[in-house]
Amino acid sequence: MSDRINKLLGAEVNLTTAVTLGGAQLVRILGGASDIVVTVKEGATTTGSITVKAGTTEYIRKKAAETIEAASAVKAVSVAFGD
Repeated sequence: MSDRINKLLGAEVNLTTAVTLGGAQLVRILGGASDIVVTVKEGATTTGSITVKAGTTEYIRKKAAETIEAASAVKAVSVAFGD
């Protein structure tokens, strides 16, 4: 069990195209059935990428205007850490 408490700021979506997730600055990613690279971009410039292992959860911090994308479906939701 995680010691982090999440405040959900939107609905979970399948992340298959580049989106800002409503200007999200912190995104919870749930890996799918296989490892997948998740990429953050500012315009056409890649600002970062990470491999999300199958079935694991990662948190990615990004600027509101940056997009986040994956080559195949992973679950993504805008979150904040709460008390």
